[in-house]
Amino acid sequence: MPPPPEHLALLDSSTVRAPKLGVRPGRRVAELLRREVALADEDFDALYPEAVREVSSRYWTPVAVAMRAAQLLVTDRSTRVLDVGSGAGKFCLVGALATGASFTGVEHRAGLVEVAQAAAASLGARRARFVHGRFHTVPWETFDAFYFFNPFAENVFPASEHLDASVELSSDRCLADLTFAEELLARAKDGARIATYHGFGGQMPGSYELLRTEPLGSDYLELWVKRPRA
Repeated sequence: MPPPPEHLALLDSSTVRAPKLGVRPGRRVAELLRREVALADEDFDALYPEAVREVSSRYWTPVAVAMRAAQLLVTDRSTRVLDVGSGAGKFCLVGALATGASFTGVEHRAGLVEVAQAAAASLGARRARFVHGRFHTVPWETFDAFYFFNPFAENVFPASEHLDASVELSSDRCLADLTFAEELLARAKDGARIATYHGFGGQMPGSYELLRTEPLGSDYLELWVKRPRA
């Protein structure tokens, strides 16, 4: 994620609850995404509670970036994508609706998982699911592709710039998580596709080849593919 702005509206995800939306706004957004229309972020973010909308430009992937990343990751509708640190679910929701593939988000803040699930219901995004837990609690070997919006960076932000205080955040955890993520990526299936936005904080295993680097949004979107073993 990008460096913290000078003034950051922090989120207390323990008190966040999904907004009560009518069916029509969600249906309109879903229809546009299924037609691969990169609608404005403020239109998509209207699905979220105010506290989530306020930090969207900092913590959630922009619609245009999410759509392009999904296009790079998905080879056909059977592709299974894991979003590591899915937050309010924006990438998974955009990706699932735009491509028709299966997207799973794993997120360690329970309040954000609830928000993502409510947004999925309002959009009718049946191919997007969200799991509460640490990133290593899901079976990485079952996924074909992975998305990282630098999910471990918050660990090294000053405490005043954390999203909230509901989870453990520290430099020690950052190092441990990055080491574990690198190990899991090294064990991923041959041909696994990785998209990073603002990097992912660690070093991509040597078995991966960088295929594309595209300037997009506030940084670069990179596509890596794991080479088959000899």
